[in-house]
Amino acid sequence: MGQPLDPKRAFFYGQFVQAAYKMFRNQNPDPLRPEPAGIPPGWELGAWIHMSDFLLNRSTPEFYGIVAHSLADTDSRVIAIRGTEGIVEWVDDAAAIPTPFRQVPGAGRVAGGFDRIYSSLKIVKRPLRGLKVADTAPETFEGSFAEQLEKEVLSREAERGLAAPEMRERRQRPTVVTGHSLGGALTTLFVMENASKKKFDITTSCTFASPRVGNKEFARLFDQLAIDSWRIVNTPDLVPKLPPHIPVLLDYDHVDTEYSFSSAGFAKNNPVCWHAMETYLHFLDANSAVTPECKP
Repeated sequence: MGQPLDPKRAFFYGQFVQAAYKMFRNQNPDPLRPEPAGIPPGWELGAWIHMSDFLLNRSTPEFYGIVAHSLADTDSRVIAIRGTEGIVEWVDDAAAIPTPFRQVPGAGRVAGGFDRIYSSLKIVKRPLRGLKVADTAPETFEGSFAEQLEKEVLSREAERGLAAPEMRERRQRPTVVTGHSLGGALTTLFVMENASKKKFDITTSCTFASPRVGNKEFARLFDQLAIDSWRIVNTPDLVPKLPPHIPVLLDYDHVDTEYSFSSAGFAKNNPVCWHAMETYLHFLDANSAVTPECKP
């Protein structure tokens, strides 16, 4: 399924996920629209990604990821979504009853919690440079996650005077998706939605510690897509073992292609350190430090 894992490229994509974590953890005047932090040089924050939880029928949005575009090629973008940080999100994750994927009903069944969270994702456009976030109203869009992303991109293209020419469906939009933990599940769902609606030209899916997302049929259809798919797994990590695979009852299966490693020797032997994004980044680049709490 595409090219084999390129550690340097995977590390680069992982930096966008780490940037989403850093922005989430920073003390921000507006926690839903945090200032950019940790985004690789040559790239710019174009939009924030929000998610809503559903515990006790609440629908409170929370910052969850970023859409970044290249300054050298503004048609190229990376979509990065972080993983879970709180108990509410874990409760949502635990809803493992298989359900048809609402955005692509013919794409097999997926974990109900993932489908519900995916349906809550919202794109919030970042103001043009020179305008302060605090002085602008959030600009959002209607539709599914892929449809919102396209509307945000169309507005950017219009601002640049780059509307699609007549007799052409749209501009080329080279796109990489990357996510950690729950973020890996959500980006996997986006790849499948985009395969149906063809809004973006996804070249690479790079996930870290992703759980199983859908059943065997979902995984089979995903594996047929002509993209580079890298699913990076720390073998003792518990999250990639969820939801469980129980024949007939829960026929969840992983998408291709797994690239596994063991953190034994460079990170402490506990579930938090097995799963930490910093542990995964250290596997790809030994110069990237694990968290102080996970140093052996």
